[in-house]
Amino acid sequence: MPFHVTVHHFPHHLQVDAGGPALFSDLCGLADLVGTIGRKGGYACAVMNLLEIEIALGFTDHLQLGAYAAQQLRHLERVASIVPQRFRTGTSEKAAQKAGLQLRTFTSLEDGLAWLHQEAPPA
Repeated sequence: MPFHVTVHHFPHHLQVDAGGPALFSDLCGLADLVGTIGRKGGYACAVMNLLEIEIALGFTDHLQLGAYAAQQLRHLERVASIVPQRFRTGTSEKAAQKAGLQLRTFTSLEDGLAWLHQEAPPA
């Protein structure tokens, strides 16, 4: 099965589902896609549902991916990344957060959507 992407437009968020074997370059391209559609579509929030992907990324790849995602998605208020438990390392998430992106990684789409739509605490 090839790497594939499906885009869903919801009233309050953009959702992009990806599946299949994904290279580092595929995931960077996914961040580009979410960033472009999110910006041009006027979305404040996005979900990247990666539950159906297969990856083999090293620690450095995860760091670079988090920094790249932060750059491409910086205009979004919140981004939820949903990954299979076996790929949940937290490295990309921490790198993106350190670069200023309000991104959280989940292993359940329901949990990610709940966080995405919860009210932000007062500053």
